[in-house]
Amino acid sequence: MKPIEDVLRDKFSYAIGLAFGAENAIDPLIKAADPKFADYQSNVTMPLSKRVGLPPREVAGAIIKHLELADMCDPPTIAGPGFINLKLKKEWLGAQLQTLAAEPRGAYRAGVSKVESPQTVAIDYSAPNVAKQMHIGHLRSTVIGDTLARTLEFLGHTVVRQNHIGDFGTQFGMLIHHLRDKHVTDADFTIADLDRWYKEATARFKAEKEFATIARKTVVDLQSGEPAAVALWNRMRAATHAHYTEIYKLLGVTLTDEHERGESFFGPRLAAVVAQIQQTLEVGGEGPYVSDRNGAVAKAWEFDADDLPAMDAAEAKAAIEQPDAANRVTDAAAPEKIERPFASVSNGAVCVFLPGYVTKDGSPLPFMLQKSDGGYPYAATDLAALHFRVQADKTTPAEQRPLARDWHASRVIYLVDSRQSQHFSMLFDTFRAARWDHLPDGTVASLEHAPFGTILGKDGKPFKTRTGESVELKGFLNEAIEAAAKAVKEKNPDLPADKQAAIARAVGIAAVKYADQRSDRLTDYIFNAEQMVAFEGNTGPYLMYAFTRVQAIFRKAGVAPESVASSTIHIAAPEEAALAKLLLRFPGVVESVGRDLKPHHLCGYLYDLATAYSSFYEACPVIQAPTPEIKASRLLLCDLVARTLHIGLHDLLGIQTLDEM
Repeated sequence: MKPIEDVLRDKFSYAIGLAFGAENAIDPLIKAADPKFADYQSNVTMPLSKRVGLPPREVAGAIIKHLELADMCDPPTIAGPGFINLKLKKEWLGAQLQTLAAEPRGAYRAGVSKVESPQTVAIDYSAPNVAKQMHIGHLRSTVIGDTLARTLEFLGHTVVRQNHIGDFGTQFGMLIHHLRDKHVTDADFTIADLDRWYKEATARFKAEKEFATIARKTVVDLQSGEPAAVALWNRMRAATHAHYTEIYKLLGVTLTDEHERGESFFGPRLAAVVAQIQQTLEVGGEGPYVSDRNGAVAKAWEFDADDLPAMDAAEAKAAIEQPDAANRVTDAAAPEKIERPFASVSNGAVCVFLPGYVTKDGSPLPFMLQKSDGGYPYAATDLAALHFRVQADKTTPAEQRPLARDWHASRVIYLVDSRQSQHFSMLFDTFRAARWDHLPDGTVASLEHAPFGTILGKDGKPFKTRTGESVELKGFLNEAIEAAAKAVKEKNPDLPADKQAAIARAVGIAAVKYADQRSDRLTDYIFNAEQMVAFEGNTGPYLMYAFTRVQAIFRKAGVAPESVASSTIHIAAPEEAALAKLLLRFPGVVESVGRDLKPHHLCGYLYDLATAYSSFYEACPVIQAPTPEIKASRLLLCDLVARTLHIGLHDLLGIQTLDEM
């Protein structure tokens, strides 16, 4: 079913073309109106009046003359300086809902059509690190990423979930060496043990030069396949895998083993990818422009590591502190202004410089792909991963996972916090500079960073433990479940203990997932477990309860929802009309989530739907309706609400719905 806004947009565009010519058929600017005055409004007359040289109200009259909306709307009215107001007919609303009700129950989509041109969409989200417990910083990427994956799949796209596990780098050399020093390499260990040892090893790496030297050698041994090092590394991976798999199950996210593609997978690809960039973007080469931004530059090596994206700062600082750092890059000194992307290369060190990226003092900001010792920072791994997702042919089962066939992403989405925005901007511009975003079929891949804000404590500061460390995610979720258990017990003290526990788990997780997505992902939000688990207000539990209330009506009426599926819908009361209009908005909302990557549009819609249903329930008797026909009509309205809530909560947000609470 086409969203109402799209239907109106098409009709207005046609009418404008008839009235003023196709060359003036601009965007009709359709939007939802203030319900006190209209259902929808077009604000096109003001910009159109400037094009055609007529007063806005006269323009509005000419458009209305050619509008064909008699079956859909009451006669359009002109308000203010020229706004065109539209009120949907109740008969049309009923007919549209009748179409929804006719959808097969087992394949109900609430009017949401699949896209005409489906894409292969790779979504990079969650990304826990081996040997470290998942912390609260992983929650938003995991939860928002999973909703976007579910939504894009629902819209008909082929979604390739990518869990970019952190399992590669210097940290594993220092951790293996530390475990050998402690003589615990043969002992059983848990993720908590690894997390503690990781912190100890990090401290030693910073403080003990000999330890750091041996740790670096151990990394080389590991990457060269030394059996003992590889065996210990695999045990670390197994312990970490058990940890995050348990959390994924608790959260109800759709990530599985087949979606894992850790940093180590891309290790063998790094040298070739960097070499290709070096060949394409070398100074004096043929690299194309990526933008028209220019930046003042000094010598290419004069930059402050503190200006780099956080994930690359440590590697960059280590590289420029090498004695020959300045000599290595002055061989390929930058021009006076960076007007095109280029790579500076000397003695194995590779940096890409892009137009418009400068440090605080105006020096060029490097995107480092290879360090002076031949090692590769995160930027190189991310570039190799992006190249794999878009350009590489997948010929082996390991490469083809999870689709079991060759695939090339035409849209790549990264769910990483907003602090890494500059890193991804430089990554994407480097990728585009090499023209790797161009697919063989002529399409250009869309590269998107979907950043998000921070979870705050009640003090308005980033949520931390009392000692200032990141909060462990498992403990965070358990706190929400405990708060939900108290709320459930207060609301239904007579429920059996096992049923209370099951409901509390569902409510606690729903509370966390909904709270994480109900606001624009770019904003920070405050974690308050007691408020999140409340059954009133804009919360996950409130929406779960709204669904349960509908199920209770059918139990009380003694009929199955399927029995009213063929009933005729009558829209008479204002509350019925309000509910009908909201039900018909759902397709447009789902499309907007897939387009804008903002789940809060869906959360806001579901809350509005639940609130409108509550008003309908209070004003329009269902079981005690005045006639059997009206009773059947209202029961069918209830069923459509429940089915839409179920799709929004269960299928898209990944929140469990319960028939009883």
